[in-house]
Amino acid sequence: MVYLTGFVTLAHDSREPPLIPSRIPIIGHAIGVLRGGSGYYSHIVNKYDYPISTLSLPRAKMYIVTSPAMIAASDRQAKTISFAPYVVEFAKRILLASKTSIGLLSEDLLDEDGLNLRTETMKAMHAALQPGRHLQETSQAVVMNIIRYLDFESPEINQTSIGLFQWVQRVVSLASTNAIYGPARNPMQNDEVMEGFWSVDRDFALLGLMVLPRLAAPEANRGRKRLFDAFRDYYSNSGLEEASELIKARYNVNNRHGIPDKEIARFDLGVCTALLVNTIPAVFWTLCHVFSDSKLLAELRQGIEAVVFGQQKFSKEKTSGATTTAITVNIPDIIKTFPLLESVVMEVLRVQSNNASARYLLTDTLIDDGLGAAYILKKDSFLVMPSAVIHKNEIAWGPTAKKFDPARFVKSSAYKARSSAFRAFGGGNALCPGRHFAVNEIISILVIMVLRYDIEPVTQAWKIPSTRKHIATSILTPLEDIHVRISQRKEIKELNLNFIWESRSAP
Repeated sequence: MVYLTGFVTLAHDSREPPLIPSRIPIIGHAIGVLRGGSGYYSHIVNKYDYPISTLSLPRAKMYIVTSPAMIAASDRQAKTISFAPYVVEFAKRILLASKTSIGLLSEDLLDEDGLNLRTETMKAMHAALQPGRHLQETSQAVVMNIIRYLDFESPEINQTSIGLFQWVQRVVSLASTNAIYGPARNPMQNDEVMEGFWSVDRDFALLGLMVLPRLAAPEANRGRKRLFDAFRDYYSNSGLEEASELIKARYNVNNRHGIPDKEIARFDLGVCTALLVNTIPAVFWTLCHVFSDSKLLAELRQGIEAVVFGQQKFSKEKTSGATTTAITVNIPDIIKTFPLLESVVMEVLRVQSNNASARYLLTDTLIDDGLGAAYILKKDSFLVMPSAVIHKNEIAWGPTAKKFDPARFVKSSAYKARSSAFRAFGGGNALCPGRHFAVNEIISILVIMVLRYDIEPVTQAWKIPSTRKHIATSILTPLEDIHVRISQRKEIKELNLNFIWESRSAP
């Protein structure tokens, strides 16, 4: 056994972070990660309370980092503590990219500033989704599509009972993909394509193993193919004509590198994954936190209505003999004037985020905690930064770190969290390029729902569900749905509210 352990595990250097023992030799930690996902990291940290530690895996090592100072140090050394290998593995295992594409994505792993398919794609995505004209256009498009599915005449409104998560999933999936791909040819409007996407998400871990996917995850394997075919047709049928800047920019980068349309279509599974799998549960949990707290709901309504109605000059329009009031609701104006709104969303992301930002060591690297302690991290090891632990760190977030505080992110607050301690969107050069769009969308849905609707549980009281484990997503989905009744607010019903996204500062 001693010989076997030495053969399949790597020796521990005394300069490395402390080694965490495993109840099952060799494979114990690997089983824990596969079964528990990010929750396993929380278990380890809560038990041993090290700012950085080492897990021994079969022929590999994993470092768990929870110290904000060392997280910042890791982000600063992005060339050697790299996210790039995960991009390559995702393309290989989930997107089934060709050898040519994998070769292009693997170029210059140690040079994140170079010109190659991987870095140029990331730069194009950041440019398309950073604050400015393109983000404003995409945010306006998503608001228009949200209204389309949240109309008073929507079949789900005023039903006796609907599943809140199921409803949010449908609304956000369609509104988001219509805004990004254009509503006329959006492949995700096809129910079979949409279900194919969600089957991939459900069996993500099995597909990632790349072991007989036809047998291990047959539904997901078929769903993936349907999605690939649908996006190939999208490009063949001039779908780009009404696509967002994000899709056009990605397409142009791929085209310059000689990637054919059928291969670009595979990459769109990655776009949809980034677009939907975290935003949908984030919207769900935001609505749960707000509508289950009558005091917070009243405070949000009062603040939003003060901006909307306090600055409006009402105009009367005659429509079919009836008088309606037309009022423009510009969501960026509300965010600017009423900071609690954005703070609520950011706090939901802080509390509900469960991802572990993952990196790969391309060379031996030294990091320190800024207080004199330094550790060597070995080449070909994994490094994870679990947000569920970091977001409860009292050093970073104060004594109320474990509580939901809606006003935590209000700019006038006495406390401001260090950026390295907020990991809902990752960090460093792997910071999510779509973070601004995601927050804009969540806020837009919240404003519309708070102004226009009431949400009440079918049972007597709100019962917040536990979460479902997932190896890859940041914001976990509920283990079971909440059945609710969505109804129109009587005092708002007769008002003609025109929701828009028009940022005054967009060039």
